[in-house]
Amino acid sequence: MADQFAPLALAALTMLPGQAFALEDSYLPADKIPYVVEAPDQPQRLGPLWGERAKGPAGTLLKVPGNWRAPVHAHTADYRAVVIKGLWAHWQMEGGEATKVELSPGSYWTQKANEMHDDACLSDTECVILLINETPYETYLPK
Repeated sequence: MADQFAPLALAALTMLPGQAFALEDSYLPADKIPYVVEAPDQPQRLGPLWGERAKGPAGTLLKVPGNWRAPVHAHTADYRAVVIKGLWAHWQMEGGEATKVELSPGSYWTQKANEMHDDACLSDTECVILLINETPYETYLPK
């Protein structure tokens, strides 16, 4: 099953500038990714792949349960994302109206820093998303 995601991982790595990750050989088997809680009382888990997203360039897997919707939120950095598993939805808030886009595995999107948006896992099974940031990245809710 992991082999089916190999092309997506390779594609994601080709989107990164050369300085964003080490050029030496490194490996992190999927069952060894150290997932951690992102926010108390929220089900999403973060699995760091390279870098530290709160400090600078990083690649992080986001794992959420099926049929889960995030609260409206924003991030302190621009990011790029690739859907690895599940059916994802992303809503961009523009002028008070939300534009929803459904994204299947292999889909890609970008999000600018400090723009409020919403996300959801529309599938019955979990969603896994690869998040890539170049500058320090934190999530925050509207005030």
